[in-house]
Amino acid sequence: MSILEYEVGRKPGPPTRPRVEVDPITLRVLGGAFNAIAQEMAGVLFRMSYSSIIRESEDLGAGIFDTQGRELCESESTPMHIGSLPWYIRGFLYRLEGQVEEGDVILHNHPYLGASHTPDIAVAVPIFHEGEHLGFAAVTAHVLDVGGAFPGINADAFDMYAEAKIYNGLRWYQGGELNEDLDRMIFDNVRTETMNRGDLNAMLAACELGNERFVKLCERYGADIVMSAAYDWMDYSERMLRAEIAKIPDGEYKAPTGWLDDDARNRGVRLRVETAVRVEGDDITVDLTGSNAEVPTGYNVPFEGSLLVGAYYAVRTVLLDEVTFPESVPQNDGIFRVVDVVAPKGTIYNPSFPRACFSRFCQVQRVVDNVILALSDALPKQTTAGNSAGLHFCSYSGFVEDTGQYWIYLEVNEGSYGGRYGKDAMDSVDNLMANTRNNPIEELDMRFPIRCEQYELRPEPAAPGRWRGGIGIIRRNRYVEDGTYSCEGDRQYDPPHGVYEGWDGLVASCRKNPDTDRQEHLDAKVTGVPFEAGEFIEFREPNAAGYGNPLDRSPELVREDVLDDFTTVELARDAYGVVFADEQTLEIDADATARLRAELGGKARFASLTDYFDGRELPPSSAPVSKASNEQFGIA
Repeated sequence: MSILEYEVGRKPGPPTRPRVEVDPITLRVLGGAFNAIAQEMAGVLFRMSYSSIIRESEDLGAGIFDTQGRELCESESTPMHIGSLPWYIRGFLYRLEGQVEEGDVILHNHPYLGASHTPDIAVAVPIFHEGEHLGFAAVTAHVLDVGGAFPGINADAFDMYAEAKIYNGLRWYQGGELNEDLDRMIFDNVRTETMNRGDLNAMLAACELGNERFVKLCERYGADIVMSAAYDWMDYSERMLRAEIAKIPDGEYKAPTGWLDDDARNRGVRLRVETAVRVEGDDITVDLTGSNAEVPTGYNVPFEGSLLVGAYYAVRTVLLDEVTFPESVPQNDGIFRVVDVVAPKGTIYNPSFPRACFSRFCQVQRVVDNVILALSDALPKQTTAGNSAGLHFCSYSGFVEDTGQYWIYLEVNEGSYGGRYGKDAMDSVDNLMANTRNNPIEELDMRFPIRCEQYELRPEPAAPGRWRGGIGIIRRNRYVEDGTYSCEGDRQYDPPHGVYEGWDGLVASCRKNPDTDRQEHLDAKVTGVPFEAGEFIEFREPNAAGYGNPLDRSPELVREDVLDDFTTVELARDAYGVVFADEQTLEIDADATARLRAELGGKARFASLTDYFDGRELPPSSAPVSKASNEQFGIA
């Protein structure tokens, strides 16, 4: 069968294994055991990995799956990774169906056969018990380099083959024996052999542990009980999610049209994102019809491994929030069954083979954000205002002559969440689908010729609202040696959207050598930008949007915001209608505040921070980069 004949988005048939009745206590015990296995697998992976993107950021996923890729359990890590693993498994079974043996170790990263994108390599180990193939222990993680045209990140790639080496259901080990020729082929074709080998060995160790733990469960309870319990939990999760969907009034809910910056090549050409959510009874559909046509770069989205996962996550996280929902509902295949996704073939969300798909993350983040915005009218207490829903995912690199290898450092820069009903937003946090941790500055300083000279909340105020939006970061990193910079990012032009009269937030920015005579604007998506020793880069990640009318915010909370530098005296007056009798003590003038709020007629004059600042230049950094460092490298 040709790759062009592969059935994209196909769902597995019914389980062929007979099911038996499992008593409630055993079911609960096995549910806890499934969860523990997935968490332990993830722990092994991030503790053993060599690269900081896995070890520190925990950019990984781990879980147990049946023979058709149905998810039994998953780790609490990056949702994009774990939700894509069912599609990885179905993707490599396209080639290996009926050929899987005990002792095999399978590698896979084909973006048109289930992978989330090519740098996210999956390692899968088949689980056998008493000679019967029960499923797979599998993990994915983002490896430093996959042999593409540029180190680390390839936003502007010609096609799938230019962005990475493709591993299509390859057996790294077969029947327990290392395939030495394949091993050499894999690691001879990447720039970071030592790091990649360490990471893949850690992934293998995690899978072997998952295999061992699951087999022991089967030895204790019997495979019939264990597998039946797994399917019972899937059915339970499906019932719980359907019950919540049924509470939403039937209809179609649309998010405002979103615009992505560009495709990494055709600057100034914005890419349209249309998102509608349809509810019919206990069925829900996310429809992206009307979104932009596919592009000739790596800025397309694998339908199965990325888009579907984003839609699943958006629906589940709104309706079954782990903190507020009264019952524990495990994440498994039952959640995935409920959500249908429509994306016409030939668009950025369902590209045609062999379009490149390397830099797909920001587009998926916008889908998640748009689903939340679309549902805000129907579910005002369960949704947020517009989130940053974008990032600068950066690759810093250079060549080390002594070792013959490259150093590559991957970094995710944090944005913020939108305001939410009853609460202000979270600041400086990787949000929505990403869920990665930040890399400690010490990790950067100890291991790479890069120095972080500023890392804090950006100086601009939070988006006003009854509950304010979150504040993103400002970060400045300096190259100590010559190197190269690449990035996949977005949201430098289309700000996060406010809801219920909350203000829109602020867009991101990226500058090379800011506040010096060498200052340059950098687009969010760039590939292979050279940096000389001493040159530095600055990121400002989006300030998310506000929720509710700012004039409904308590004046006392506005005063606290001014004291905490979350807003200014001027914005307190113009957005919140709060007047201070004394701008030194910030004593509130209650009468003047009441009059001003009445004059504003219940609505502030502006709808966004961008309009309020009227396109003025970014303010200087609140903690300017070291003048001594500039002088050392001859930067004025």
